[in-house]
Amino acid sequence: MIDLHMHTKYSDGSDSCIEILKRVQERNLDVISITDHNTALSYEELENIEIQDLYKGKIIPGIELNTKVLNIPIEILGYGIDYKKMNELVKNVYIPAEKRNRIEVERLYNKCIKAGIILEENCLERYDSNGFASKFIHSEIIKNEENRKFISNEAWNDVKVFYRAYMSNPEGILYVEMDDFVPDFNTAANLVREAGGLVFIPHIFEYRENSQKILNFILENYKIDGIECYYTTFSKEQTEKLLEICKKRNLYKSGGSDYHGRNKPGVDVGVGKGNLKIENTIIDDWKEKVKYFK
Repeated sequence: MIDLHMHTKYSDGSDSCIEILKRVQERNLDVISITDHNTALSYEELENIEIQDLYKGKIIPGIELNTKVLNIPIEILGYGIDYKKMNELVKNVYIPAEKRNRIEVERLYNKCIKAGIILEENCLERYDSNGFASKFIHSEIIKNEENRKFISNEAWNDVKVFYRAYMSNPEGILYVEMDDFVPDFNTAANLVREAGGLVFIPHIFEYRENSQKILNFILENYKIDGIECYYTTFSKEQTEKLLEICKKRNLYKSGGSDYHGRNKPGVDVGVGKGNLKIENTIIDDWKEKVKYFK
Protein backbone atom coordinates (compact mmCIF):
# COMPACT_ATOMS: atom_id res chain seq x y z
CA MET A 1 0.00 0.00 0.00
CA ILE A 2 1.02 3.61 -0.50
CA ASP A 3 0.09 7.00 0.94
CA LEU A 4 1.24 10.07 -0.95
CA HIS A 5 -0.52 12.79 1.03
CA MET A 6 0.24 13.50 4.70
CA HIS A 7 1.24 16.41 6.91
CA THR A 8 3.62 16.97 9.80
CA LYS A 9 4.06 19.69 12.41
CA TYR A 10 5.92 21.71 9.75
CA SER A 11 2.52 22.77 8.43
CA ASP A 12 -0.83 21.84 9.92
CA GLY A 13 -0.22 18.30 11.13
CA SER A 14 0.42 17.30 14.73
CA ASP A 15 3.10 14.62 14.24
CA SER A 16 6.86 14.95 14.11
CA CYS A 17 8.81 13.33 11.28
CA ILE A 18 9.82 10.48 13.56
CA GLU A 19 6.21 9.90 14.60
CA ILE A 20 5.16 9.82 10.94
CA LEU A 21 7.84 7.27 10.06
CA LYS A 22 6.87 5.01 12.92
CA ARG A 23 3.22 5.27 11.99
CA VAL A 24 3.69 4.39 8.32
CA GLN A 25 5.91 1.45 9.27
CA GLU A 26 3.15 0.14 11.55
CA ARG A 27 0.84 0.23 8.54
CA ASN A 28 3.46 -1.51 6.37
CA LEU A 29 3.30 1.17 3.70
CA ASP A 30 5.68 0.65 0.79
CA VAL A 31 5.83 4.22 -0.54
CA ILE A 32 4.93 7.51 1.15
CA SER A 33 5.17 11.23 0.56
CA ILE A 34 5.08 13.95 3.20
CA THR A 35 3.32 16.91 1.60
CA ASP A 36 3.33 19.81 4.02
CA HIS A 37 1.71 23.09 2.98
CA ASN A 38 4.09 25.51 1.25
CA THR A 39 7.18 23.96 2.80
CA ALA A 40 9.43 20.93 2.44
CA LEU A 41 11.35 21.48 5.68
CA SER A 42 10.42 18.03 6.94
CA TYR A 43 12.86 16.54 4.44
CA GLU A 44 15.72 18.62 5.76
CA GLU A 45 14.98 17.17 9.19
CA LEU A 46 14.86 13.66 7.71
CA GLU A 47 18.48 14.11 6.59
CA ASN A 48 19.47 13.84 10.26
CA ILE A 49 17.33 10.78 11.03
CA GLU A 50 18.34 7.13 10.58
CA ILE A 51 15.27 6.46 8.47
CA GLN A 52 15.89 2.76 7.90
CA ASP A 53 15.74 2.18 11.65
CA LEU A 54 12.17 3.51 11.62
CA TYR A 55 10.75 2.93 8.14
CA LYS A 56 11.68 0.33 5.52
CA GLY A 57 9.79 1.74 2.54
CA LYS A 58 10.50 4.44 -0.04
CA ILE A 59 9.86 8.17 0.28
CA ILE A 60 8.97 10.51 -2.59
CA PRO A 61 9.75 14.12 -1.59
CA GLY A 62 6.56 16.13 -1.88
CA ILE A 63 4.79 19.39 -1.10
CA GLU A 64 1.28 20.84 -1.18
CA LEU A 65 1.05 24.40 -2.44
CA ASN A 66 -1.78 26.86 -2.04
CA THR A 67 -3.02 28.46 -5.23
CA LYS A 68 -6.31 29.52 -6.80
CA VAL A 69 -8.48 28.79 -9.83
CA LEU A 70 -11.45 30.95 -10.82
CA ASN A 71 -10.63 33.00 -7.69
CA ILE A 72 -11.30 29.92 -5.55
CA PRO A 73 -8.49 28.80 -3.20
CA ILE A 74 -7.31 25.29 -4.04
CA GLU A 75 -4.13 23.26 -3.66
CA ILE A 76 -1.71 21.40 -5.89
CA LEU A 77 0.64 18.56 -5.00
CA GLY A 78 4.24 18.36 -6.16
CA TYR A 79 6.03 14.98 -6.23
CA GLY A 80 9.67 14.15 -6.72
CA ILE A 81 10.86 17.65 -5.89
CA ASP A 82 14.36 18.79 -5.02
CA TYR A 83 13.27 19.76 -1.52
CA LYS A 84 16.23 22.03 -0.81
CA LYS A 85 15.59 24.00 -3.96
CA MET A 86 11.87 24.11 -3.19
CA ASN A 87 12.49 25.51 0.27
CA GLU A 88 14.36 28.40 -1.33
CA LEU A 89 11.77 28.95 -4.07
CA VAL A 90 8.77 29.20 -1.75
CA LYS A 91 10.42 32.03 0.18
CA ASN A 92 9.94 34.27 -2.85
CA VAL A 93 6.25 33.46 -3.30
CA TYR A 94 4.62 32.54 0.02
CA ILE A 95 4.43 34.57 3.21
CA PRO A 96 4.86 32.78 6.58
CA ALA A 97 1.79 30.84 7.69
CA GLU A 98 1.36 32.92 10.85
CA LYS A 99 1.29 36.14 8.85
CA ARG A 100 -1.19 34.70 6.37
CA ASN A 101 -3.43 33.46 9.18
CA ARG A 102 -3.44 36.89 10.80
CA ILE A 103 -4.42 38.60 7.54
CA GLU A 104 -7.16 36.05 6.90
CA VAL A 105 -8.68 36.27 10.37
CA GLU A 106 -8.89 40.06 10.24
CA ARG A 107 -10.50 40.02 6.80
CA LEU A 108 -12.93 37.28 7.80
CA TYR A 109 -13.86 39.12 10.99
CA ASN A 110 -14.63 42.26 9.00
CA LYS A 111 -16.73 40.27 6.52
CA CYS A 112 -18.72 38.78 9.39
CA ILE A 113 -19.42 42.17 10.95
CA LYS A 114 -20.46 43.60 7.58
CA ALA A 115 -22.85 40.67 7.06
CA GLY A 116 -24.46 41.22 10.46
CA ILE A 117 -22.94 38.20 12.19
CA ILE A 118 -22.59 38.71 15.93
CA LEU A 119 -19.05 38.34 17.27
CA GLU A 120 -17.42 39.47 20.47
CA GLU A 121 -15.79 42.83 19.81
CA ASN A 122 -12.43 41.83 21.27
CA CYS A 123 -12.37 38.22 20.05
CA LEU A 124 -9.36 38.79 17.78
CA GLU A 125 -7.27 39.49 20.85
CA ARG A 126 -7.63 35.81 21.72
CA TYR A 127 -6.62 34.57 18.29
CA ASP A 128 -3.48 32.43 18.07
CA SER A 129 -1.98 32.95 14.62
CA ASN A 130 -0.67 29.39 14.60
CA GLY A 131 -4.26 28.27 14.05
CA PHE A 132 -6.52 28.62 11.01
CA ALA A 133 -8.63 31.75 10.67
CA SER A 134 -11.62 29.69 9.53
CA LYS A 135 -11.49 27.44 12.58
CA PHE A 136 -11.22 30.35 15.00
CA ILE A 137 -13.96 32.51 13.48
CA HIS A 138 -16.24 29.49 13.06
CA SER A 139 -15.87 28.71 16.76
CA GLU A 140 -16.80 32.33 17.55
CA ILE A 141 -19.80 32.34 15.22
CA ILE A 142 -21.41 29.24 16.71
CA LYS A 143 -21.27 30.71 20.20
CA ASN A 144 -24.35 32.77 19.34
CA GLU A 145 -27.50 30.95 18.17
CA GLU A 146 -28.69 34.09 16.37
CA ASN A 147 -25.93 33.53 13.82
CA ARG A 148 -27.59 30.35 12.54
CA LYS A 149 -29.60 32.40 10.07
CA PHE A 150 -26.43 33.36 8.21
CA ILE A 151 -24.97 29.93 7.45
CA SER A 152 -26.31 26.47 6.65
CA ASN A 153 -26.74 23.77 9.28
CA GLU A 154 -23.99 21.77 7.59
CA ALA A 155 -21.57 24.69 7.83
CA TRP A 156 -22.67 25.36 11.42
CA ASN A 157 -21.65 21.83 12.39
CA ASP A 158 -18.53 21.43 10.25
CA VAL A 159 -15.73 23.99 10.00
CA LYS A 160 -14.43 22.41 6.79
CA VAL A 161 -17.80 22.98 5.14
CA PHE A 162 -17.78 26.52 6.51
CA TYR A 163 -14.41 27.17 4.88
CA ARG A 164 -15.30 25.70 1.50
CA ALA A 165 -18.87 27.04 1.25
CA TYR A 166 -18.33 30.52 2.65
CA MET A 167 -14.79 31.69 3.26
CA SER A 168 -13.29 30.35 -0.01
CA ASN A 169 -16.38 30.58 -2.21
CA PRO A 170 -16.46 33.77 -4.34
CA GLU A 171 -20.26 33.60 -4.24
CA GLY A 172 -20.35 33.36 -0.44
CA ILE A 173 -21.06 36.28 1.89
CA LEU A 174 -17.83 35.63 3.80
CA TYR A 175 -15.47 35.18 0.88
CA VAL A 176 -11.95 36.32 1.77
CA GLU A 177 -9.88 37.76 -1.06
CA MET A 178 -6.36 36.25 -1.12
CA ASP A 179 -4.85 37.55 -4.36
CA ASP A 180 -2.14 39.46 -2.54
CA PHE A 181 -0.66 36.39 -0.84
CA VAL A 182 -1.83 33.30 -2.74
CA PRO A 183 -0.18 32.84 -6.17
CA ASP A 184 -2.04 31.90 -9.34
CA PHE A 185 -2.01 28.36 -10.65
CA ASN A 186 0.82 28.71 -13.14
CA THR A 187 3.07 30.41 -10.59
CA ALA A 188 2.57 27.60 -8.07
CA ALA A 189 2.88 24.84 -10.69
CA ASN A 190 6.07 26.38 -12.07
CA LEU A 191 7.64 26.20 -8.61
CA VAL A 192 7.09 22.44 -8.62
CA ARG A 193 8.56 22.09 -12.10
CA GLU A 194 11.52 24.34 -11.32
CA ALA A 195 12.23 22.02 -8.38
CA GLY A 196 12.12 19.04 -10.76
CA GLY A 197 8.73 17.71 -9.68
CA LEU A 198 5.42 16.53 -11.13
CA VAL A 199 2.20 18.52 -10.64
CA PHE A 200 -0.91 16.73 -9.36
CA ILE A 201 -4.40 17.96 -8.47
CA PRO A 202 -5.44 16.71 -5.01
CA HIS A 203 -8.85 16.03 -3.42
CA ILE A 204 -10.81 17.75 -6.17
CA PHE A 205 -14.22 16.81 -4.75
CA GLU A 206 -13.40 18.56 -1.50
CA TYR A 207 -14.21 21.79 -3.34
CA ARG A 208 -17.87 20.75 -3.17
CA GLU A 209 -20.20 22.55 -5.61
CA ASN A 210 -17.20 24.17 -7.29
CA SER A 211 -15.38 20.88 -7.90
CA GLN A 212 -16.47 20.19 -11.46
CA LYS A 213 -15.92 23.69 -12.81
CA ILE A 214 -12.50 23.86 -11.14
CA LEU A 215 -11.48 20.52 -12.62
CA ASN A 216 -12.79 21.41 -16.06
CA PHE A 217 -10.99 24.75 -16.03
CA ILE A 218 -7.71 23.16 -14.99
CA LEU A 219 -7.94 20.43 -17.62
CA GLU A 220 -8.66 22.92 -20.37
CA ASN A 221 -6.29 25.71 -19.38
CA TYR A 222 -3.29 24.34 -17.49
CA LYS A 223 -0.66 21.65 -17.82
CA ILE A 224 -0.74 19.03 -15.08
CA ASP A 225 0.89 15.63 -14.74
CA GLY A 226 -1.71 13.79 -12.71
CA ILE A 227 -4.72 13.66 -10.41
CA GLU A 228 -5.16 12.32 -6.89
CA CYS A 229 -7.78 9.67 -7.71
CA TYR A 230 -7.86 7.96 -4.32
CA TYR A 231 -8.66 10.09 -1.28
CA THR A 232 -10.11 9.68 2.20
CA THR A 233 -13.55 11.12 1.45
CA PHE A 234 -14.00 9.98 -2.16
CA SER A 235 -16.82 7.63 -3.05
CA LYS A 236 -16.19 4.68 -5.36
CA GLU A 237 -17.99 6.56 -8.13
CA GLN A 238 -15.83 9.65 -7.68
CA THR A 239 -12.63 7.61 -7.81
CA GLU A 240 -13.78 5.78 -10.93
CA LYS A 241 -14.63 9.09 -12.61
CA LEU A 242 -11.14 10.44 -11.96
CA LEU A 243 -9.49 7.21 -13.10
CA GLU A 244 -11.40 7.46 -16.39
CA ILE A 245 -10.28 11.08 -16.87
CA CYS A 246 -6.67 10.06 -16.28
CA LYS A 247 -7.01 7.24 -18.79
CA LYS A 248 -8.54 9.48 -21.47
CA ARG A 249 -6.05 12.31 -20.97
CA ASN A 250 -2.98 10.17 -20.31
CA LEU A 251 -2.50 11.60 -16.82
CA TYR A 252 -0.75 9.94 -13.90
CA LYS A 253 -2.64 8.75 -10.82
CA SER A 254 -1.91 9.20 -7.12
CA GLY A 255 -3.69 8.82 -3.81
CA GLY A 256 -3.40 9.64 -0.14
CA SER A 257 -5.07 9.89 3.23
CA ASP A 258 -4.35 13.59 3.90
CA TYR A 259 -3.25 12.52 7.37
CA HIS A 260 -2.89 15.34 9.90
CA GLY A 261 -2.56 13.34 13.11
CA ARG A 262 -4.61 14.71 16.00
CA ASN A 263 -5.58 17.73 13.90
CA LYS A 264 -7.81 15.58 11.68
CA PRO A 265 -9.33 12.92 13.97
CA GLY A 266 -10.47 9.69 12.42
CA VAL A 267 -8.02 9.76 9.50
CA ASP A 268 -5.04 7.40 9.65
CA VAL A 269 -2.09 6.90 7.32
CA GLY A 270 -2.69 4.41 4.57
CA VAL A 271 -6.34 3.76 5.33
CA GLY A 272 -7.87 7.20 5.74
CA LYS A 273 -11.14 6.74 7.56
CA GLY A 274 -10.72 2.98 7.47
CA ASN A 275 -10.84 1.48 4.00
CA LEU A 276 -8.63 3.55 1.67
CA LYS A 277 -5.82 1.03 1.06
CA ILE A 278 -4.20 2.35 -2.12
CA GLU A 279 -2.39 -0.27 -4.20
CA ASN A 280 1.23 0.26 -5.22
CA THR A 281 0.39 -0.35 -8.87
CA ILE A 282 -1.35 3.02 -9.36
CA ILE A 283 2.04 4.74 -9.58
CA ASP A 284 3.68 2.17 -11.86
CA ASP A 285 3.63 4.54 -14.83
CA TRP A 286 5.45 7.37 -13.06
CA LYS A 287 7.38 5.93 -10.12
CA GLU A 288 10.58 5.80 -12.16
CA LYS A 289 10.19 9.42 -13.31
CA VAL A 290 10.80 10.96 -9.87
CA LYS A 291 13.68 11.10 -7.47
CA TYR A 292 13.27 9.38 -4.12
CA PHE A 293 14.55 10.63 -0.80
CA LYS A 294 18.13 9.38 -0.41
